[in-house]
Amino acid sequence: MGHMIYLHCQVCGMFGASRELVDDYLDINSKTTTRRVRATLSHWLRLNQRKSGDTLKLFSETYQEAVDGKLSLPNPAQVALAIIRYIGDHVQKTGERLESLPPEFPAQIGATSRQFAVNLIDQLAADALVQRKDSSTLDRDDAMDLDLTLAGWKTFQSEKVGQQTAGYGFLAMMFGDEPLELLAQNHLKPAIRNLGFELVDMRDVAEPGIIDNIMRMRIRDADFIIVDLTHDNSGAYWEAGYAEGLGKPVLYICEKNKFESSKPHFDVNHCTTVMWTDDDPEDFCKRLLATLRRALPVGSAEFSSEFPRNSPVFGS
Repeated sequence: MGHMIYLHCQVCGMFGASRELVDDYLDINSKTTTRRVRATLSHWLRLNQRKSGDTLKLFSETYQEAVDGKLSLPNPAQVALAIIRYIGDHVQKTGERLESLPPEFPAQIGATSRQFAVNLIDQLAADALVQRKDSSTLDRDDAMDLDLTLAGWKTFQSEKVGQQTAGYGFLAMMFGDEPLELLAQNHLKPAIRNLGFELVDMRDVAEPGIIDNIMRMRIRDADFIIVDLTHDNSGAYWEAGYAEGLGKPVLYICEKNKFESSKPHFDVNHCTTVMWTDDDPEDFCKRLLATLRRALPVGSAEFSSEFPRNSPVFGS
């Protein structure tokens, strides 16, 4: 790793890195690090630290993951929901409006820049979800005296119980099974993408912090959940139950031989289940997409926008 230096950044918090990493990649004048990579690292570091701020994180490997695209930022709809959560949590905790945006605000919500975050706040204000001081009197990268409107508080509360979505599907499955991994990566995820959604699992949205809370948030913000029952995975059953409790559309899939030889748990074996085999993935995807279209409240064409139809950016 080489000589380590430790930094306390207003945006990122406290962290440790090798001197080489800081000099060659993290320096503000570095030409090898893009704004998105820098923002991804800031978001990762901010979420990966304890509230006390005393945990130093070494993240050379994380830097490479950000460069390779294995670690990514939330999409704009998710950032908009995060803004509403941030403001609502602050007002509930303090009883006061959010006077100004702290330096760490973009990193906390996963925005690519402070200006991008402020632009989203302007859109949320235009949709009457956020109250803020007249922005014409402020710098273009600032927002002050922030609060939620009544409609914003309704969005805040409905997001807490999973009624707001961020334009993606969540896949619950056991990791490490080669046929299932190949099915998911090479066929299932590309097929879902054709409907205008990304299909993510916990590895795709890997964030530091308490894994249970991250999982709850990802399921809560998803438009639908696909759950594989092949391996009687307790985690997948838990995720299905949590999603069912939130009223999310839950689609079950299972390897055909497993389903026919030893049924899944009796609580779900009567539910619609799309069976798959590794020798005909195209037919499986065709049947699954037909089932998904029936489960979603609107046609897939309406979800092709960067912001979903019921995103808080445009109102619900």
